[in-house]
Amino acid sequence: MNVITTFREKQYKKRITFERKVLRELSLNGLKTEFTNLFTPFFQYSLLFQDEIQDTSIDIAIEAFLLGAEFSRFGYHGESIESIKQRSEQAEKRLIDTLYEYWQFWSYAPDEVHLSLQTCCDAFVQRWWREGFEKGQRRYKMRLH
Repeated sequence: MNVITTFREKQYKKRITFERKVLRELSLNGLKTEFTNLFTPFFQYSLLFQDEIQDTSIDIAIEAFLLGAEFSRFGYHGESIESIKQRSEQAEKRLIDTLYEYWQFWSYAPDEVHLSLQTCCDAFVQRWWREGFEKGQRRYKMRLH
């Protein structure tokens, strides 16, 4: 008797395998350094310790990295980065909003600071999306996917 597997199970396993392989190229020290460089001015308004905010921000950066790596296959097949950014815009916006709302919830910053906080959250997610995109595209070019 044969084991029956569905397409979704096979697709899920393939995606998890790809994510594990691409995460090997991600540097946790780089994530922490980037977080510290961008968000240090906002620590004075934080109600939480730096470690709790850092952990959540790094989780979102990892998600952005994986999202970029996932969309890198379109770049490998010749699609322009602008059209790829449009494809992933919704998911990317959701990550940016999640990070910004988390910061907003755990801080007491004045309204003037919120605009720069939004910009920092946007830059943080964009940077790690692009990093994931470049690493994923490199893996596809080297046929390591």
